[in-house]
Amino acid sequence: MSQFNPNMSKEQLVNDFRAVDPSYNGMSDDLAYRVITRKFPQYKLESESFEYNPKDESGIIDKLGTIWKDGYNKSLQGMVYEITQGKKKYDLGNYHPGIVSDIAAGVASFFQPLDFVTTAVGGGLGGAATKAVATKYVTKKLIQNGAKPKVAQRAARMAVKSNALAKTATSSAGGAGALGLYSGAGEALNEYLSDGTITPGKVVKAGAKGAVLGGMTGGTNAFLTDKGVNVLGRTFAEVGQFGTVAPLLEGRVPTPEDWVHAGGMVLGIKGVNMAATKGFDKLRKFKKYVVEPEISKQPIPEGLDVTVEARETGKRSYANELYENTYTDRKGKRKAKVLSFDKDNVQLRFLDTNEVSLVSRDIFSTYYRNKDRKKGLSPKELRLERESEIRKLEKELGHSSEVKEANRGLQRADKKGEKLPKRLKDQTNEELVNLRDKLTVEKYTEKALRDMKKNGIDMQKTRFSIFLDKMLPAPANKLLDVFRPARNQGSVSPVRRIYVAKVDKFVVDQRRTLSETFDLMSQFGFNAEKPTKAQVKRLAKDMKMNESDVANRYWELLPDAVEQGLTTPEAVGYRQISNFLFNRARESGVKVGYLENQIPRMLKQGLAEKIFADIYKISEMISKQSVKKGEEMLVKDLKNDYIDLIIQAMNNPEAFAKKRGGEANFLNRVIKKAIPSLSEETRETYDLIIKQVKGQNKGEELSPFKAMALMGRLTYGEVFREYGNLEKSRTYELPSKLYERDIRKLLGIYSSNVARRSAEVKNFGRKGEIYKKLLSEANTGDVPIMMELHNHVLGSIGYNQKYNLNPGIKDFMQKVMEWETSTKIALGTATAMNLSQFAISSALSAGYWRFTKGAYKYMTDKDFRKEVDASGGNLYKYINEMMGLSQQSDISKKVVGRLTDVSQFNRINSINNILAASTARVLIDDLVAISTGKRGIGLGRMGSKKWANNTLKKMGIDPSQIKQGKLPRSTIINSIGNFAVKSQLQKDILSDPLILNRPSWKPFLQFKSFGLRQYNFIMDTLKFDLAQGNFMPVLRLAAGGMATGALAIKAKELMKQLASGEKAYDPATFFETDAKEIVENIAAIGAFGFLGDFMMAGLEEGRSVTRALAFFASPPFMSDVSELFKFMGALERDYKNYQGDFIRRVPSRALRMTGSPLLKDVAKRLETKGLKQSRIEFLRGRRKSAIVDTIIKSETPEAYQQALEDMRNWNSTYPMYPILVTDIDYKAVIKRKMQKHKKRADI
Repeated sequence: MSQFNPNMSKEQLVNDFRAVDPSYNGMSDDLAYRVITRKFPQYKLESESFEYNPKDESGIIDKLGTIWKDGYNKSLQGMVYEITQGKKKYDLGNYHPGIVSDIAAGVASFFQPLDFVTTAVGGGLGGAATKAVATKYVTKKLIQNGAKPKVAQRAARMAVKSNALAKTATSSAGGAGALGLYSGAGEALNEYLSDGTITPGKVVKAGAKGAVLGGMTGGTNAFLTDKGVNVLGRTFAEVGQFGTVAPLLEGRVPTPEDWVHAGGMVLGIKGVNMAATKGFDKLRKFKKYVVEPEISKQPIPEGLDVTVEARETGKRSYANELYENTYTDRKGKRKAKVLSFDKDNVQLRFLDTNEVSLVSRDIFSTYYRNKDRKKGLSPKELRLERESEIRKLEKELGHSSEVKEANRGLQRADKKGEKLPKRLKDQTNEELVNLRDKLTVEKYTEKALRDMKKNGIDMQKTRFSIFLDKMLPAPANKLLDVFRPARNQGSVSPVRRIYVAKVDKFVVDQRRTLSETFDLMSQFGFNAEKPTKAQVKRLAKDMKMNESDVANRYWELLPDAVEQGLTTPEAVGYRQISNFLFNRARESGVKVGYLENQIPRMLKQGLAEKIFADIYKISEMISKQSVKKGEEMLVKDLKNDYIDLIIQAMNNPEAFAKKRGGEANFLNRVIKKAIPSLSEETRETYDLIIKQVKGQNKGEELSPFKAMALMGRLTYGEVFREYGNLEKSRTYELPSKLYERDIRKLLGIYSSNVARRSAEVKNFGRKGEIYKKLLSEANTGDVPIMMELHNHVLGSIGYNQKYNLNPGIKDFMQKVMEWETSTKIALGTATAMNLSQFAISSALSAGYWRFTKGAYKYMTDKDFRKEVDASGGNLYKYINEMMGLSQQSDISKKVVGRLTDVSQFNRINSINNILAASTARVLIDDLVAISTGKRGIGLGRMGSKKWANNTLKKMGIDPSQIKQGKLPRSTIINSIGNFAVKSQLQKDILSDPLILNRPSWKPFLQFKSFGLRQYNFIMDTLKFDLAQGNFMPVLRLAAGGMATGALAIKAKELMKQLASGEKAYDPATFFETDAKEIVENIAAIGAFGFLGDFMMAGLEEGRSVTRALAFFASPPFMSDVSELFKFMGALERDYKNYQGDFIRRVPSRALRMTGSPLLKDVAKRLETKGLKQSRIEFLRGRRKSAIVDTIIKSETPEAYQQALEDMRNWNSTYPMYPILVTDIDYKAVIKRKMQKHKKRADI
């Protein structure tokens, strides 16, 4: 061998070694050189020592790529590549992974194709035939990956042999086999990679050692599983055991690196085994779960009593039968329909005259009968028929003699001193009818029970979360539970899932009533801003008024026209809407009386808010008062239960005063003491009520708490009630000036109340019986979750002290939220971001063609536009939720509303809502066509009937409703409205975590809900379609999202440039490459734009990424507090430095203090020369340091080219403050390194 020279060629060096060692003859030059330098590092050549290092990929996304590359290099597949190519596939010379990255790379190595097959096959090796198949299969895989046939066959044979031998010595064949085969194969390849040989003894020994370790960890896993240890705990135990035993088998002490290696090995094998044995099964289950409707019929859980629900269904069925029947007098001449009824009276509408009359139950029972009965029956004959009906019902229900007698006596049980009747002939006509009605309800109840047992009960599907429910220990799962959507919070018990299903149905029923009411309002012109000339002329003529006066007060005069019985089209339209709401409430089980030409009495918005705020203030005073003599309390803990005391008192003050006199005295004292401290409006209204009642009752004084109870019902009667103001008759009248008279506002509020109360009664019972029963059956941990969710159902979440800040703080925080909305949204760039919302919502879900077609049809098709407008999809306003701790004051509404109108935020929001509903309308037509076989188009399974039906179900439409290729109009309107609600991220109490909608947390989580909803919508859309083989949403997201995102960024840059007068320079360039992409995408698309805008503001003045993330995660108002202190400190410095001239710097600093992204840019126009120079020099220094740091991290030609590009980008924006080449040359790099070294040394 010639003398070694570092500059000699690789070929010469290899030939020299071949001359003395023939084993190198069978290797390529590259492989031989690698083997030589591994054994003898001193023979490395200068020509081969230069390594080209690509750009350091140290960002978040690229970090994952590096981990995968590191895993590939460590894998069997990577070893084969290194053998065949003479080098590792990925050069990671400058990559220094931490512990987590090292473990992750170990896991990733098992998921390379060859490693996956080896591990999976190893877990199932058994007989000779299986070993032969395994040997052949592994050999084939090695050859496919570039190994020479002889080497591949030898390595596979040795690996399989080692695995088979090891299995005979272990009891855990699955884990032992997988690790044994993998270890054997790894040893064979490693040895060949080192010196080009394979020693059977070493391979068998490595395989045996791997199998022993696999068997031990498998046994440990089985033992801990039996003891109930969770997956995370078992995995840690296995890693600890593996990392300790493996080095001991080699005769050495364990090191931290052993446990890191063990972590990657254990997690990798577990992952492969899971994927190979359970992966496809899990995938099938996941696909089924995603497509499965959220709510479906499921068997009644064992032990759950559903009698209460069946009874409520029975009552509703009986009442609706009563409403549907037509009744006649004895002679059959006058026909009537029942409008409403209670235990004392029946309200009838006579069909011949349309007259409404109230008759007693006794009169109704004696003289009125079903029209289908024989005409001319005498009262005695009618009675005999009813007795016969009762006997028939008793027989049908299987009542015993004792039950019959008990039921008959029950009708007179509340009449003390009277003998209870046991026979039917001893009962009055009214008692007979009541008994028949009771038995009819019981019959319907039995039928409802049978139906539930046969068909099941509505229940939410069991949630599917491997990470939270399977991997995490119970304490961690419970801790993270607060971040789940409300529908998934708590346990997976059937009771909670039944309750969630009822809340879901409540939301659907409520929206259905609202959308149908909105449709009617649109038809009759109640959604217009101004009346038409024809409407004004018509009303002026009917009311005999001047047209100009009518034009100015048209909407306030319409209620007068209704009450006067006028027949203008608008008055008739109002009556139709009122009748619709009456019927909807009645059929839902609400006990509501009918009044012809009634206009709801509601106090004006501002007055109602002030009165209710004062009631809230009184409730706070109550909690702090001590009880005096004569004020005996049934409430045990006044400090915590005072809200219940207020509700009970205001629900029925007369009954409360009689039954709970001591507490009534207590309330009277506290309220009387509080009156002088209340607002002027509340005191005036209080005095008017006292005065009016005194006049009506001939001098009788109304007690303070009764007067306050009446005020409560007049303001927010839907909160302080058990039955709601829909079911309360009007007792007192206040001066008309206190009432709202704009018929549009009245219809809006009244329909909202009817929708909520109707849905509540239908799903939870008139007195909440169904809810209370479910609550009593629920798990202890689920109770607070259900209670909070039910406060949303009742509409009392904003007034329950448990979920609210105290009134003083609440009012202050309300103003803070309004300020944040004004500055961050109205005076930010969110409008530009909102332009692209469709790309990640309606167009993403339904497709760009349907989106475009829907927009076109809305503009050109009048009937299509009416359906979309009627859906109510545009009723919701982001801005209200952003501001809303409570209803805003009139001033706040005007200021914030005006700002958001000027910025066009509200307009863009409305357009997005309309486009979403339009898109859904087109989508429904396509789905119906595909479902009925009229059309079958699309990629993958997009055109399949199954996909169409599943998508219809997801949109809340039962495909069985399709008749002759069409759906009912009401179903379509309701569905497209719901699509707009979901796709445009409108408030959804079940989809949001409860904490996001909790009033006490809203100031701290303001704006955060929109990004979360956007993420959830995208994920749900992708999962649903991918599970059915539809890949189009992924393509739409990639293509459409990027395109519209780029447009949004340009729009934002233009807004900032117009505001500042400077070319926009994106501070996101302070991020690493991948993080920059994330922020740009967040800041570019739809609702993510709100969050991105705030986050980008966090980078102003050169803040670090950490500061930006902290800015994003903290409440919006915290940044304003910080700006305020900075402003005050800056003013102090300016005054010291510039004396009287400091005032010139105030305007710019004041605008920056607002926190508004756009006003911060406007502030740049007002900067003095010194301020501007200081700002840009500071940014220049930050930018220069960031560029130099980029060079230091990689030290490659590419990194330097990128640095030059960054430099040019800066210089084009700020040509007067350039970064020079000398600022980033090798001297600057050395200087920066020395600075960093000094900092580290000074720690």
